[in-house]
Amino acid sequence: MTVRLVPAAANHQRWIRDKLQSYLAELSRFGPIGQNPEGTYEYPYLDHYWREPDRHPFVIHLDNAAVGFLLVRKDMNPVDGSDLMEIAELYILPAFRQHSVATRAIKEVVSYFPGNWRAAVLPNNDVAYSFWQQLISALDPAFTVTAPASSRNPQFVFTFQA
Repeated sequence: MTVRLVPAAANHQRWIRDKLQSYLAELSRFGPIGQNPEGTYEYPYLDHYWREPDRHPFVIHLDNAAVGFLLVRKDMNPVDGSDLMEIAELYILPAFRQHSVATRAIKEVVSYFPGNWRAAVLPNNDVAYSFWQQLISALDPAFTVTAPASSRNPQFVFTFQA
C-alpha cells in the first residue's frame, strides 16, 4: 500500500470541507467544538489554506483513494519568536486507521518543511496523545510536551524538530 501526500488544489476543498464535519464531530467529544444553528461544525480557517502562502492543505491518498487530509501552517513560536510549522489538523477516515497512513503522511510533510514543528492534542483524547507521543519521539527524542496553559486553550502542545 502506497501513501501519498498530495497538495490540495481548489477542487479538493469541497471534499476536505465534507470530511471536516466528521473530524470535528469526533473532536467534539474532547473539547468545546460547537455546531451552528444548521447543525454543522464551523471551521473558519479552511478557505485561508487556499489564499495564504503560509498555509498548506494536503489530501492523503492510500494507493489511489483519498483517505484523509492534513492542514499545515507556518506560525511563530511564542517562546522565542522563531518560525515553526504547525500540524493544524490531521484526519484519516476511520476505515483506514491502523495502517500507518497518518505516520507516513506526517513523516512526508515534515520532510517538506524541515525545522521546528508543533502539534496539539485536546485533553482526554488519549488515542491522539499516544499517537503523537510515539511518532514525535521517533522523529525527535528531545521533543517537549506542554500541559494545557489555560481553560481558554486546553491543549497539550508537542514541540519538536524534524
